[in-house]
Amino acid sequence: MHGSRIFGLDLMRAAAILLVVFWHNADVLARFVPVPTRVVVDGVDLFFVLSGYLIGGILLRYATMQEVPWHRRLLDFWQRRWLRTLPNYYLFLVINIALVHLGVAHGLLNHNLWGYFLFLQDAWKNVDLFFWESWSLVVEEWYYLLFPLLLFAALGVARDRPRTAFLVVTLLLISASTWCRLQMVTSYGSVFELESGARKLGITRFDTIGFGMLMAWLEGAFSTQWRTWRLPLILIGVLGMLLCALAYGDAHLWFTAHLYFTLNALSMAMLLPALSQWRGSPRWGRPVVFISVVSYALYLVHQPLRALYAGLYDGCDAGQGLVFYLLFWLLSLVLSWLVYRFWERRFMAWREPLSRKLIPSS
Repeated sequence: MHGSRIFGLDLMRAAAILLVVFWHNADVLARFVPVPTRVVVDGVDLFFVLSGYLIGGILLRYATMQEVPWHRRLLDFWQRRWLRTLPNYYLFLVINIALVHLGVAHGLLNHNLWGYFLFLQDAWKNVDLFFWESWSLVVEEWYYLLFPLLLFAALGVARDRPRTAFLVVTLLLISASTWCRLQMVTSYGSVFELESGARKLGITRFDTIGFGMLMAWLEGAFSTQWRTWRLPLILIGVLGMLLCALAYGDAHLWFTAHLYFTLNALSMAMLLPALSQWRGSPRWGRPVVFISVVSYALYLVHQPLRALYAGLYDGCDAGQGLVFYLLFWLLSLVLSWLVYRFWERRFMAWREPLSRKLIPSS
C-alpha cells in the first residue's frame, strides 16, 4: 500500500491536516489550557502548494504524451481527479445539509444551496451558508478544471514545446489570481474582512496552487539544482513561513492583504526539494503515513463531528475537558479511516481500469 510513497510529502500532508484540525478546534482547547491566539502556519496553504506540485508533475507527463489524443489525456486526468475528490465531497455535503436541517450544526439552507453542488459557493463570491471548510475544495476543483483546458489549448499552439506551454499557463494563472486579489483587498479594513473575503475565493487563491505547479516544472528543468539546493531552500522556506506568520495580522494589514499570500506560498514551495527527496520512512513514520492517507477524509470529518460533539464540553473542568478533547481527535481519526477504507478507496479503485481504457499504454 505504501511502497511507492515519498515520506517527506506524507509528512507535509500530515502536518497540513493536523494544523487545520488543531486551529479549527483551538477555541475549544482554549477553555482548558492556554493556546496561541492566532494561526501560526496555515495548513490549507500547505495543502494547496503540495497539491499543485503533485498534480503539476502529472500534468507535465500528460503534456508530453503526444502519441495519445489530447481529449483522452484530458478525460483521463479529470476522471482520476474527480474519482479522488468528488465522492467524499458529495457524501459530506449531504451530511452537512442533514446536520443543519436537524439543527445540530450552525448554518442556513436557502435557494443558494444548489451552488454547493457545482462548487460555486466560493468561486468568485462568498456564499457562506454552511459547510464553510468546503471553500478550499472550490479553489482546487476549479483550478484543476481550468488549468488542463488552458494547457491543452496552449499545446495546440506550442505542440513541440509542452514544458514551455505548461510554464506559460502556470505563470498566467498565478498572475491573474494575484491581480484579482489585489483589486479586491484594497477595500478591506481588517483581517476579519480579508478572511471572509479574498482569502477564500477561487479566483484569488489559484496562485498558491500555482507555486506548487511551478516547483514541479522547476524540478524537471533544473534537476541538478533541485537536489543540491534542497537544504538551503528548506531553511529559507521555514524562515520565510515564520516571518510571514509573525507579520500576519491587523497591525500589518497592507502586508497581510497584499504580500502575505505570495510570500507565504513561495516559502512553502521551497520545502519541496528537500521533502520530495526524503523517500524512506523512519521508524516513527507509520503514524505520519496513516494521517497522510486519511487526510482528505479527516478534513471533511472533523467539522461535522465537532458539531455533534460540542455539547459534551459544557460544564467540564480542565481535566475532563482535555479528556474529551483527546477523544475527539481519536474519534476523528477512526471515522476518517472508516470513510477512507469503505467509501473513498472504493471509488479510487475505478481509476486504473478507466485509465487503461482511455490510455491503453498507461
